[in-house]
Amino acid sequence: MKVLSLITEYNPFHNGHIYHIESSKQLIQPDVTIAIMSGNFTQRGELAVTNKFNRAQEAIKHVDLVVELPTLYAISYADDFAYGGLMAAKMLQTTDIVFGSELDDIEKLHSAYLKAKRITKEDLAPLFKKGYSYPRAMYDLTNEDAFQSPNNTLGMSYLKARDDLNFDVSMHTIKRTGNNYNDKTLSHTQFSSATSIRESLLNGELEHAIQFMPETLAKVIMEDKVVTNEHMFNTLKVIIERSSLKDLKNIYMMTEGLEHRLKKNIRLSNNYESFIDSIKTKRYTRTRLQRLLLYVLLNVTEEDFRNYEVDKLRVLAMNHTGQQYLSTIQDGRFITNLTKKDAPDFYETIKATHIYNTLTNGCVNDFNQPVMILKS
Repeated sequence: MKVLSLITEYNPFHNGHIYHIESSKQLIQPDVTIAIMSGNFTQRGELAVTNKFNRAQEAIKHVDLVVELPTLYAISYADDFAYGGLMAAKMLQTTDIVFGSELDDIEKLHSAYLKAKRITKEDLAPLFKKGYSYPRAMYDLTNEDAFQSPNNTLGMSYLKARDDLNFDVSMHTIKRTGNNYNDKTLSHTQFSSATSIRESLLNGELEHAIQFMPETLAKVIMEDKVVTNEHMFNTLKVIIERSSLKDLKNIYMMTEGLEHRLKKNIRLSNNYESFIDSIKTKRYTRTRLQRLLLYVLLNVTEEDFRNYEVDKLRVLAMNHTGQQYLSTIQDGRFITNLTKKDAPDFYETIKATHIYNTLTNGCVNDFNQPVMILKS
């Protein structure tokens, strides 16, 4: 039996994702297709543009199961994100994983990954002192172009996670299409980046956005109001102002005195964008700092991450095929309807959903939203 898993964010779900799903199905010819999807916060340190239930509802029209990527892995850097995704895929007895990349060559990615394995912390240290980001430092040390593109870097993290988990799964990649991930302007081609689509929705350009994403989801996002990181600025300001330097230093990835930088600059900033600009350096990229601010928001400490264990996964949506497949592997680890009994196993997820709802005036949470079942 072939089980295809796709590790995703769908922020928001758009035509490029549909292309990825259909191309992956064509390549693998699976019996079941699973999307392992981030929840209400994403790997780039952002509030999802709309909640995980809305995104899952659209995704299940194209896959058989939508399972939530465990929260702390979903908001961490590439290696952790990949580890969490592959751990979930292994629990789901996945046989094949397909991811998008700029390189579109799994052998070349594997070759670059093997080079990267030989790089030590001692090799990286002098470049970090010069203010190099991790991808730039790795490019300089390996001379591998793969490190110049984010999806290639993530792809290598998937290969690393496969090794770390001793996971016998076949890895495949297909070429990412459309404009660059960070482009804020909509593409002139068939597909456009999630960033550009979010920007279009934020500007109220519904007619432009629906050229690149499902109209039903676009309308839901516009009706609920587009969520951005500005939604968390005032709350962040209160947390940072009232926290001691010692409290901030305990936050996950609060390294090299960043707590001082946060304390100093939060008082001089009036919005999220100006705050990020004030703390950004060559060494600390925007994405790295956005993730750090999520850890502050969610109060994720070094100890929390070190002790993070995932024994169960939350199923957000399924169709008949997914339901049938789940019944063949069900061993108590896949939760479709969350109850208070399950709460200790999903503490970080439940907390993240409640905080997201507080910031966005949302009311759909992990307890009052049962698994969505798509009727054929």
